[in-house]
Amino acid sequence: MKNRTLCLATLALGCAALATGCGASAGAGDTASSGGGGGAPAPGQGGGPAAGSTGTAWGVASGAQSSSASGGGASAGSSGSGASAASSGSGAGAATSSSAAGGGPADGSLIGFAAYDADGLATTTGGSGGEVVTVTSYADLAAALGDDAPRVIRISGTIVGGGAPMLRVRSNKTLIGVGADATIDGFGFDVSGWTEELAASTGETCTAATPEGYTPVSNVIIRNLTFVNSADDSINIPCFSHHVWVDHNTFERSHDGSVDVKRGSDWVTVSWNHFHQTVKTLLLGHDDGNGAQDTGRLHVTYHHNWFDHSDQRHPRVRFGHAHVFNNFAVGLGDYMIGKGVGCSIYADGNYLQDAEAATDDYGGSDLTWTDTNVVINTDPASANGQGFDPSMFYAWTPDPAEQIPTLVPAGAGAGVLTGDEI
Repeated sequence: MKNRTLCLATLALGCAALATGCGASAGAGDTASSGGGGGAPAPGQGGGPAAGSTGTAWGVASGAQSSSASGGGASAGSSGSGASAASSGSGAGAATSSSAAGGGPADGSLIGFAAYDADGLATTTGGSGGEVVTVTSYADLAAALGDDAPRVIRISGTIVGGGAPMLRVRSNKTLIGVGADATIDGFGFDVSGWTEELAASTGETCTAATPEGYTPVSNVIIRNLTFVNSADDSINIPCFSHHVWVDHNTFERSHDGSVDVKRGSDWVTVSWNHFHQTVKTLLLGHDDGNGAQDTGRLHVTYHHNWFDHSDQRHPRVRFGHAHVFNNFAVGLGDYMIGKGVGCSIYADGNYLQDAEAATDDYGGSDLTWTDTNVVINTDPASANGQGFDPSMFYAWTPDPAEQIPTLVPAGAGAGVLTGDEI
């Protein structure tokens, strides 16, 4: 456990060193404001915030050092052999197999596992090619989600829950907030093919090792939304759902998790989100005894997310393959990455400051923690260098970790997009 009395001094030194100034204090609970105007930093290798975007610029602490753990020296950004990269999509949420680290926060590019050609889909395009509807009420939102037809659903204003803790999302949907204030209040999204009828007749959720008697949900994009007061998870992705992209959302503390991927789901990218004071932030794999469903699945890319005085699970991984890169974690109440049973994790280019620990052990060991990560005032990672190699699936070029405290707060969360990225 680190002595957090150094936190304010460390941030102050960093601000002075870079002559940037801190746009927010180091106290728990502080969050960035966004608005018009210039001042966005120049993009790094992976493309930073679009010109004109603003956000809190966190200073890089003076004397910051890249941190490496045992066996973690694999170089990021290498072009991998093996499975081919995903083909490009078109229209709404078009996915590309760019080697950039996400293409910058305000464009439509998608990299990582959600762009991987597998399970009958070349990539994730959401509602591309379908009708475009704008909804302002819970009833209209539920109706727009009620079938598997391709549809772009633009959410305007605040939509308050209709009583159930979660609203089911079906296949081939793009959900995107309009402007900076689109809000989901009091409920979350269940990206699942396990219907209410199945729950009533068979059991609350799927338990078999393969999908039986239902079709998994696939091809879903969720962007530019703020989730508040979630009565369960903010986003739940279970029951073999695949090809899901969760991008540029803001998550406040929920009753349970913020983004859970579990029960055999696969091919997911979680990018450019802002997690503010969340507790159970990101869960990959829900139970130590669920290997029959999960082994060989649960491939998720987590990149350019802002973990802002959140607590734990960034992510916590069981059985899954997690690629964790270019995330900014500051003021964590507990650990960043949780190593659970059967995990395989590759972490590169992250910037972690003022946390309890970079990792925590929950029965797993396979983590590659490269020397491109920066760790400050935090217990170092425990890594054996045996995490999987993401370049066997796709190419990426991370931004330098030293740029992450500026790039990510300026570009992450709801309000950076407009809702017209369809």
